[in-house]
Parts: sequence; C-alpha cells; structure tokens
Amino acid sequence: MKKEKYVKQKIVLRKSGRALSTFSKWFSILLFSFLCCYFFLAFVLSRITVEGKNEAKSDIKIYLMKSGVHTDFVLPIKTDVIDWTKSFPRENTGFKDTTTKLIAIGWGDKNFYMNTPEWGDLTLKTALSAMTGMGNSAIHATYHYEILSDRPVIKLFLSKKQYKELVSYIQDQLVKDKKGKTVYLPAKNKKVVSGNDAFYAAHNRYSMILTCNSWINRGLKACHKRACLWTPFAGGIFYQYGK
Repeated sequence: MKKEKYVKQKIVLRKSGRALSTFSKWFSILLFSFLCCYFFLAFVLSRITVEGKNEAKSDIKIYLMKSGVHTDFVLPIKTDVIDWTKSFPRENTGFKDTTTKLIAIGWGDKNFYMNTPEWGDLTLKTALSAMTGMGNSAIHATYHYEILSDRPVIKLFLSKKQYKELVSYIQDQLVKDKKGKTVYLPAKNKKVVSGNDAFYAAHNRYSMILTCNSWINRGLKACHKRACLWTPFAGGIFYQYGK
C-alpha cells in the first residue's frame, strides 16, 4: 500500500512538473511576443509626425531636456502668462534659492520618483507597479539657473496662445486641495531630491502606455507643436526634431 501511494504521488508530481514547464514555456513565448509588438509599435508610431503650428510672435522660449530615459519641459519661471513659483513654491525646495531662472517640469510614477534615486535601487515591486498603472503619479519640478549643457536639449518657440495651452495642460495634471493649492509630497528618501527640486501629487497613472515621455508628447500636442503619434520613449520625441 505504501509503495502504491508513493508511486501515485510520484506520478502527480511528474504531471505537475510537466504542467508547470508547459505554462512557463507559453508564458515566456507570450511575454516575448508582447514585448516585440510593444517595441515595434513604439518605433513605428514614434516616426509618424503630428504636425505643429508656427504662429506669429512666437517669442516665448522653452526647452525639452532629456535626462537619461526621461524628458522634461524646461520653462521660464515667470512670464505674464504664469508665475510657476505659485504652483511650485521655492519654500518646498531644500535650497529655497530665488536666483534661478528656469524650471524643469516632468511627470512620472510617484513610487518610482520617491523611492528610486538610482537604477540600482529599483525593486521588482516598483517596476511592476509602474508598468501596469497600479500606482499614483507625481510631478517633479526642478529649478535651474540655466539650461544644462551636459544633456540633449531641444529649443522651441511658442506664441503666447500656445504657451497658455501648455500651461493649462500642466496645471490640469496637478492635484489641488480645497483651497486650489498644489499638494506637496515631502521626500522621505533625501537622495531623490537635489536641493532645488520638489515633488507634487498629479493626476493619471503611469504605465507602459502613458510614460513620462508620452506625457511630454501629449503636452506638445496640447500646445500644437510637432509631436509623435505616440511614443513611450524620449528617442521618439527627439527624432521628430532631428536630434
């Protein structure tokens, strides 16, 4: 009896092992196929141009700045359209420096922003949360003295109307409290801030479809500047401007 029971258990384990092996095989095939399709579509759709407009009196200068895989809007701190210190108070930064002239604004996954100062700090949980749209998002606002020379930059000129459209796009992404003020997110991990920057609660969820770069791409469409049909990567945006 014991021998028969042992044989039956062995058969069950063998079948379970085969089933697990088959599942792993098909899961790997499906995952590989999905990633191939994703990167193929990312390449093709990022090469399709959504044409912009060159309007008269386009004298407001802004930049698109690439930092690694991420892209930011870099804007003048104050114009007659908006004073960004009202939305992103300097008091929330470590340096509280009033001599800066530009502000870089980017959007991304809140958990990734707040807990991943370097790629080596990235955890599987954070990565899966970001890719699948499980977590909340945040806007990262960084004050600069001048445009940085050590990274790729695109210079654009917007009309006042176009700049208002871009401002509205960014403002609509910000979570506001009952008093209409932005919601500051203090950084518990001090390594994620440099001294001239801070994080703020934002709408929408980061995913493989809506990335930090596709958020920038949507902003370009909102202010009627040249953009990709869709891109999850910075390369698509910079391709459209010959960079």
